This record gives sequence, structure tokens and C-alpha cells, in this order.
Amino acid sequence: MVPALVTPFLGALLYFVWFANSSWVQPVYAGVKLFTVLWPLIAVCWILREDLKGFRGLLVFRKRILAEGTGWGLAMSGAIVAVLISPLGEAVRDQAGVVRDKAEQMGVLSHFILFGLFISLLHSFLEEYYWRWFVFGHLHRFLKSKVLAHVVGALAFASHHIVVTTQFFEGAMGWVFGIAVGVGGGIWSWLMIRHRSLIGAWISHIIVDLTLMSIGYWLIFHVALAK
Repeated sequence: MVPALVTPFLGALLYFVWFANSSWVQPVYAGVKLFTVLWPLIAVCWILREDLKGFRGLLVFRKRILAEGTGWGLAMSGAIVAVLISPLGEAVRDQAGVVRDKAEQMGVLSHFILFGLFISLLHSFLEEYYWRWFVFGHLHRFLKSKVLAHVVGALAFASHHIVVTTQFFEGAMGWVFGIAVGVGGGIWSWLMIRHRSLIGAWISHIIVDLTLMSIGYWLIFHVALAK
């Protein structure tokens, strides 16, 4: 579990902080994403010597799962929009230029809509596969304290997001936004356990990411250019 818990955090430091202004950004980013795909398979199939029935068993779809996943996704998105229209929203708008610069450094500025759809629809599933099924699922299985499994899983999920948010927002705000991501991760872990399915968490994750990518588009192509 140790590589799974720390690699996304270290990768975020590499591509978002240490090598942010170099040509290494895209290769490192791609390498981290490749790790999140392959490491669970390597760990489960060759280290734990188990099959993938546990993952396939979590791809259960029911109307109740759809309803709760949608409800939580809309609630989280509503909280994000509430922050944006509150006095804190000015601090978000002030960082529009930084958001645009980061998008350009990562090479996604010219095709941001496609990037946003990839993040929202496919990358969100990758994160549920990695963070909920593999990381949290195995913590929940092997740790005696189920509460500790939720806390460790949420903090690990938050860690690489904190690297990102603290680059955009100085001081406590960056940490608050990053920890809020961990809270969202904790809710998605709870949804997985509640329904014994990843689908509800994934639907919720899609809605939240679509909201964030839409805000990113607005900051990059409207707010930043208007300044």
C-alpha cells in the first residue's frame, strides 16, 4: 500500500511544483497516471495473488445507487458554486491568470474542453478504481479500525490535491480547498461501502469534476482574458 499512498503525492510535486516550468511536465504526469492504472493490477494479481473479481463485483448499477450518487454530486457541486459566489470567490477569480498559465504549461490550453471531458468522465473512473477500490478497499479490508481506513484513504486522496490547490491559493485557503477534496473522497468511500458498488461514487465524481472543469474554463477563457 505504501507506493499507492505516496506516489500520486510525489508525482504532483514533480509535475506541478519542481518541474512545473520544464518539458518534463507532460511525461511525468503521464507516468503517474500509468502507475495508477498498473500498480493495482500488479499488487492484486502478482503480490497479493488474487483475482479481479472484487473489482468486477463493485460495478453494480441500481436506481438507488444512481439517485444517491447524483444527489451527493449535486450537493458537492452546490457547495463549490456557493464558495464561488461568496466573498471567497474573489480570491478564486484573482487566480485566473495562474490557472491559465498552468493549463498552458501542461499543454492542455488549446484543447481544454476535451481535457475537461477526459478528466470528468474517464479520469474520474480511474480515480475511483485506484483510490476507492484499491487503496481504500484494501485499507478497509486489512486495518482493524474501519474509521482509520476512511481517514487514511481520505488523507492520501487529499494529499496530491493539496499540492495543486496550494499552488493556486496561498496560506490556509489552499489547504482548506485541498482538505475539502479529502472530505469528498471520504464521502465516495462511504458510498462504495454503503452500496458495495463504485458506480454511485463515480457518478458523484463525474458531476463534481464537470463543475470544476466548467469553472476552470470560465476562469481561463473569460476571467483571465478580461483582466
